[in-house]
Amino acid sequence: MAGNKGVMSLLVIVVLATVSGICSAKSVVVGGNTGWTLPPSASFYSNWASQQNLLVGDVLVFNFPAGAHTVAEVSKANYDSCTTATTVGPVITTPPANITLTTSGSHYFVCTVPGHCGLNQKLTVSVTATAASTPTPSATPSPKKSPTPISSPVAAPTPAVSTTPISPVAMGPSASSFQMGPAAVGGPASGAGSAPPPAGNFAAATGVSILSLLSVVVASAVLF
Repeated sequence: MAGNKGVMSLLVIVVLATVSGICSAKSVVVGGNTGWTLPPSASFYSNWASQQNLLVGDVLVFNFPAGAHTVAEVSKANYDSCTTATTVGPVITTPPANITLTTSGSHYFVCTVPGHCGLNQKLTVSVTATAASTPTPSATPSPKKSPTPISSPVAAPTPAVSTTPISPVAMGPSASSFQMGPAAVGGPASGAGSAPPPAGNFAAATGVSILSLLSVVVASAVLF
Protein backbone atom coordinates (compact mmCIF):
# COMPACT_ATOMS: atom_id res chain seq x y z
CA MET A 1 0.00 0.00 0.00
CA ALA A 2 2.81 2.42 0.88
CA GLY A 3 4.54 1.60 -2.43
CA ASN A 4 1.39 2.37 -4.43
CA LYS A 5 1.01 5.70 -2.68
CA GLY A 6 4.60 6.59 -3.56
CA VAL A 7 4.04 5.75 -7.25
CA MET A 8 0.82 7.76 -7.34
CA SER A 9 2.55 10.75 -5.72
CA LEU A 10 5.33 10.58 -8.32
CA LEU A 11 2.81 10.46 -11.18
CA VAL A 12 0.98 13.47 -9.78
CA ILE A 13 4.24 15.44 -9.58
CA VAL A 14 5.12 14.54 -13.19
CA VAL A 15 1.64 15.52 -14.44
CA LEU A 16 1.71 18.80 -12.55
CA ALA A 17 5.17 19.63 -13.89
CA THR A 18 4.05 18.85 -17.44
CA VAL A 19 0.88 20.91 -17.14
CA SER A 20 2.83 23.76 -15.55
CA GLY A 21 5.36 23.66 -18.39
CA ILE A 22 2.58 23.72 -21.01
CA CYS A 23 0.78 26.58 -19.29
CA SER A 24 4.00 28.60 -19.04
CA ALA A 25 4.81 28.15 -22.76
CA LYS A 26 4.30 31.28 -24.85
CA SER A 27 4.13 32.30 -28.48
CA VAL A 28 6.63 34.90 -29.60
CA VAL A 29 6.26 36.80 -32.88
CA VAL A 30 9.66 37.03 -34.55
CA GLY A 31 10.64 40.63 -35.25
CA GLY A 32 7.58 42.03 -33.46
CA ASN A 33 5.55 44.31 -35.72
CA THR A 34 8.21 44.11 -38.44
CA GLY A 35 7.73 40.36 -38.79
CA TRP A 36 9.86 38.02 -40.88
CA THR A 37 11.22 40.05 -43.79
CA LEU A 38 14.32 41.71 -45.15
CA PRO A 39 15.53 43.59 -42.04
CA PRO A 40 16.02 47.35 -41.95
CA SER A 41 19.54 46.83 -40.54
CA ALA A 42 22.11 44.05 -40.35
CA SER A 43 21.74 43.76 -36.57
CA PHE A 44 17.93 43.97 -36.44
CA TYR A 45 17.18 40.30 -35.70
CA SER A 46 20.20 39.82 -33.41
CA ASN A 47 19.08 42.84 -31.36
CA TRP A 48 15.53 41.49 -31.19
CA ALA A 49 16.72 38.05 -30.08
CA SER A 50 18.90 39.51 -27.29
CA GLN A 51 15.77 40.92 -25.64
CA GLN A 52 13.92 37.59 -25.51
CA ASN A 53 13.78 35.02 -22.72
CA LEU A 54 12.93 31.84 -24.58
CA LEU A 55 12.27 28.55 -22.80
CA VAL A 56 11.78 25.00 -23.99
CA GLY A 57 8.17 24.71 -25.13
CA ASP A 58 7.87 28.28 -26.45
CA VAL A 59 6.65 28.81 -30.00
CA LEU A 60 8.27 31.11 -32.56
CA VAL A 61 5.75 32.68 -34.94
CA PHE A 62 7.15 33.84 -38.31
CA ASN A 63 4.77 36.26 -40.04
CA PHE A 64 5.44 36.99 -43.73
CA PRO A 65 3.48 37.44 -46.95
CA ALA A 66 2.80 34.14 -48.73
CA GLY A 67 5.24 33.48 -51.55
CA ALA A 68 7.57 36.31 -50.46
CA HIS A 69 9.65 34.45 -47.87
CA THR A 70 10.27 31.06 -46.29
CA VAL A 71 11.75 29.86 -42.98
CA ALA A 72 13.82 26.82 -42.12
CA GLU A 73 16.07 25.72 -39.27
CA VAL A 74 19.68 25.02 -40.25
CA SER A 75 23.00 24.10 -38.63
CA LYS A 76 25.38 26.77 -37.39
CA ALA A 77 27.78 26.11 -40.27
CA ASN A 78 25.04 26.56 -42.85
CA TYR A 79 23.78 29.61 -40.94
CA ASP A 80 27.22 31.25 -41.07
CA SER A 81 27.69 30.45 -44.78
CA CYS A 82 24.02 30.99 -45.71
CA THR A 83 23.87 27.51 -47.22
CA THR A 84 20.19 26.54 -47.61
CA ALA A 85 20.55 23.32 -49.57
CA THR A 86 20.54 21.29 -46.33
CA THR A 87 18.16 22.13 -43.48
CA VAL A 88 17.52 20.65 -40.02
CA GLY A 89 13.75 20.65 -40.47
CA PRO A 90 11.32 21.21 -43.35
CA VAL A 91 11.21 24.47 -45.25
CA ILE A 92 7.98 26.28 -44.31
CA THR A 93 6.48 28.36 -47.11
CA THR A 94 2.99 29.01 -45.75
CA PRO A 95 2.52 31.78 -43.16
CA PRO A 96 2.32 32.00 -40.26
CA ALA A 97 5.12 29.53 -39.61
CA ASN A 98 4.88 28.22 -36.04
CA ILE A 99 8.01 26.46 -34.80
CA THR A 100 8.03 24.93 -31.30
CA LEU A 101 11.34 25.03 -29.46
CA THR A 102 11.73 21.50 -28.11
CA THR A 103 15.35 21.55 -26.97
CA SER A 104 17.56 23.98 -25.13
CA GLY A 105 20.59 25.61 -26.69
CA SER A 106 21.08 27.71 -29.81
CA HIS A 107 18.75 27.47 -32.80
CA TYR A 108 19.44 28.94 -36.26
CA PHE A 109 16.80 30.02 -38.82
CA VAL A 110 17.14 31.45 -42.31
CA CYS A 111 14.98 32.44 -45.26
CA THR A 112 15.71 30.01 -48.10
CA VAL A 113 14.75 32.47 -50.84
CA PRO A 114 18.02 33.05 -52.77
CA GLY A 115 19.92 36.09 -51.58
CA HIS A 116 17.70 36.80 -48.55
CA CYS A 117 20.04 35.17 -46.01
CA GLY A 118 22.92 37.21 -47.37
CA LEU A 119 20.79 40.30 -46.72
CA ASN A 120 20.62 39.31 -43.04
CA GLN A 121 17.17 37.67 -43.06
CA LYS A 122 18.38 35.12 -40.55
CA LEU A 123 17.89 34.60 -36.83
CA THR A 124 19.78 33.01 -33.94
CA VAL A 125 17.93 32.36 -30.67
CA SER A 126 19.13 30.92 -27.36
CA VAL A 127 16.72 28.61 -25.52
CA THR A 128 17.02 27.62 -21.88
CA ALA A 129 15.45 24.69 -20.07
CA THR A 130 11.94 25.10 -18.77
CA ALA A 131 11.69 27.06 -15.54
CA ALA A 132 8.87 24.85 -14.26
CA SER A 133 10.29 22.52 -11.67
CA THR A 134 9.02 20.98 -8.50
CA PRO A 135 10.99 22.27 -5.53
CA THR A 136 12.54 19.59 -3.44
CA PRO A 137 11.10 19.72 0.07
CA SER A 138 13.72 20.75 2.49
CA ALA A 139 14.54 18.31 5.22
CA THR A 140 13.00 19.11 8.54
CA PRO A 141 15.84 20.21 10.79
CA SER A 142 16.24 17.99 13.77
CA PRO A 143 15.68 19.74 17.07
CA LYS A 144 18.86 21.05 18.53
CA LYS A 145 19.95 19.42 21.70
CA SER A 146 20.34 21.79 24.53
CA PRO A 147 23.92 21.81 25.74
CA THR A 148 24.55 19.80 28.87
CA PRO A 149 25.26 22.28 31.64
CA ILE A 150 28.73 21.97 33.04
CA SER A 151 28.48 21.29 36.73
CA SER A 152 30.58 23.59 38.81
CA PRO A 153 33.12 21.86 41.04
CA VAL A 154 31.82 21.15 44.51
CA ALA A 155 33.80 23.13 47.02
CA ALA A 156 35.34 21.07 49.77
CA PRO A 157 33.64 21.74 53.09
CA THR A 158 35.56 24.20 55.21
CA PRO A 159 36.52 22.55 58.49
CA ALA A 160 34.72 24.18 61.36
CA VAL A 161 37.05 26.13 63.57
CA SER A 162 36.29 25.63 67.18
CA THR A 163 35.79 28.83 69.07
CA THR A 164 36.17 27.13 72.42
CA PRO A 165 39.42 28.37 74.02
CA ILE A 166 41.94 25.67 74.71
CA SER A 167 42.74 25.62 78.37
CA PRO A 168 46.45 25.54 79.11
CA VAL A 169 47.84 22.22 80.22
CA ALA A 170 48.48 22.17 83.90
CA MET A 171 52.17 22.00 84.44
CA GLY A 172 52.27 21.89 88.13
CA PRO A 173 52.69 24.82 90.45
CA SER A 174 53.17 28.20 88.77
CA ALA A 175 56.56 29.90 88.92
CA SER A 176 55.23 32.41 91.36
CA SER A 177 54.26 29.70 93.81
CA PHE A 178 57.11 27.28 93.09
CA GLN A 179 59.11 26.64 96.19
CA MET A 180 62.53 25.05 96.22
CA GLY A 181 63.35 22.92 99.13
CA PRO A 182 66.58 23.23 101.06
CA ALA A 183 68.06 20.34 99.09
CA ALA A 184 68.11 22.47 95.91
CA VAL A 185 70.74 24.79 97.38
CA GLY A 186 72.73 22.17 99.25
CA GLY A 187 71.26 22.98 102.65
CA PRO A 188 70.53 20.30 105.20
CA ALA A 189 67.35 18.42 104.62
CA SER A 190 64.56 19.28 106.90
CA GLY A 191 63.41 16.81 109.31
CA ALA A 192 60.74 14.45 108.37
CA GLY A 193 57.32 15.91 108.69
CA SER A 194 58.60 19.46 109.00
CA ALA A 195 57.02 22.03 106.64
CA PRO A 196 59.32 23.76 104.14
CA PRO A 197 60.45 27.25 105.10
CA PRO A 198 58.46 30.11 103.67
CA ALA A 199 59.55 31.48 100.29
CA GLY A 200 60.70 34.76 101.83
CA ASN A 201 62.95 33.12 104.39
CA PHE A 202 64.48 30.88 101.75
CA ALA A 203 65.37 33.77 99.49
CA ALA A 204 66.93 35.65 102.37
CA ALA A 205 68.92 32.63 103.48
CA THR A 206 70.10 31.99 99.96
CA GLY A 207 71.26 35.60 99.61
CA VAL A 208 73.17 35.45 102.88
CA SER A 209 74.87 32.17 101.91
CA ILE A 210 76.03 33.55 98.54
CA LEU A 211 77.43 36.70 100.23
CA SER A 212 79.28 34.57 102.77
CA LEU A 213 80.79 32.45 100.03
CA LEU A 214 81.94 35.52 98.12
CA SER A 215 83.57 36.91 101.25
CA VAL A 216 85.52 33.70 101.75
CA VAL A 217 86.69 33.68 98.15
CA VAL A 218 87.84 37.31 98.33
CA ALA A 219 89.72 36.74 101.61
CA SER A 220 91.50 33.71 100.21
CA ALA A 221 92.63 35.72 97.22
CA VAL A 222 94.06 38.44 99.43
CA LEU A 223 95.94 35.98 101.54
CA PHE A 224 97.51 34.22 98.62
